[in-house]
Amino acid sequence: MISVCIATYNGERYVREQLESILSQLPQSADEKGGAEVVVADDGSTDRTLNIIQEIADPRVKVLPQVGHLGPVYNFERTLVASHGDVIFLADQDDLWLPGKVSKMIEALGFDGATFSTTAPLLAVHDANVINGDGDVIGDSMWASRPYKSGAFANWLKNSFTGCCIAFRKELLALALPFPKNLPMHDQWLGVIAERKDGVVAVPDKLISYRVHKNNATNLFAGDNKKVASVCQRFRWRFNLLKAILLRRG
Repeated sequence: MISVCIATYNGERYVREQLESILSQLPQSADEKGGAEVVVADDGSTDRTLNIIQEIADPRVKVLPQVGHLGPVYNFERTLVASHGDVIFLADQDDLWLPGKVSKMIEALGFDGATFSTTAPLLAVHDANVINGDGDVIGDSMWASRPYKSGAFANWLKNSFTGCCIAFRKELLALALPFPKNLPMHDQWLGVIAERKDGVVAVPDKLISYRVHKNNATNLFAGDNKKVASVCQRFRWRFNLLKAILLRRG
């Protein structure tokens, strides 16, 4: 089974287009053997996000009950806990999946639909192009300005994982869940855990259009709109992440 995990929050403008780009690439069945599911956790949207998702009326889309406002990290954790897939994708509410993403990432993870190859990595990460709020391409490659760098230490020091560009084997969840408290970002945590197991493969293909707009929940290329963390905050993030990694060794 394939699981796609999405955390939504006031995403009415783009969520329909994104879900349609995802669903078009997934198996038609919602059965746990060979099928697919899209697990959605909404973080208290006050717009039409949930209405739009319900209007799509696809049995593969499963919306979790709302539990208050958790923020993107721990809202994504809810989707991971509820997922059933052998291969799990993370997706943002406002991007677009490009044709071939699912098949190329499954191939990179060594999955034949039933079993994984003996040399299968735990996690795969791919490149993306960058679009603006109107869908115009404003960057040919995310990795041109924010390249993926291998290694647990390198990604503890500076995260090079982008959640909407990763997919991983379900075995990673046994290592990464539950999320420790005070994580800076969920993608960094998943990536570092996989790196510690020498389990990451980089896929150079651009498999999504990463959308940049003023309302991104997490934003990599927002220019003047980007919130810059203080030195103290960045130190606390790294300290908390290091503590979590050391405690998770056992």
